[in-house]
Amino acid sequence: MYQPKYFKLYELLPKELYKEDINLWFIFDYRLLWTIDRLRIKWGKLIVNTWYWNGQSQYRGYRPFGCNVGAKLSQHKFGRAIDLIPIEASVDEIRADIIDKKFNPDYQHITCIEEDVSWLHIDCRNWDKRNNNVLIIKP
Repeated sequence: MYQPKYFKLYELLPKELYKEDINLWFIFDYRLLWTIDRLRIKWGKLIVNTWYWNGQSQYRGYRPFGCNVGAKLSQHKFGRAIDLIPIEASVDEIRADIIDKKFNPDYQHITCIEEDVSWLHIDCRNWDKRNNNVLIIKP
């Protein structure tokens, strides 16, 4: 089981699921967790959920089934997607780098990104990136 070095569980789970004494890392695909650590090393601070600090966001990481945020079968609901808010770099800069260097080892598990949004959505869905490039979707 992979646990990220730069992210805490409360940053990735919604408020109603987080319990300090319950280890729910298994909800997430290890490829996603590994990748967000690499993005943090390369691009600096990245924010996911802010509810822990009395902020508004709580569904940028895992979204439970029944959650009305996003698509019915969103990759977030399978622990394979995350929406990141970069602090030290622009979303467009990171997104362009992922597209440009799709086979960079740091990006090896990213198979899909969203464009035309103010956050960095990445996921590791079942997609043949080698033959079809990174899947780029518009919300």
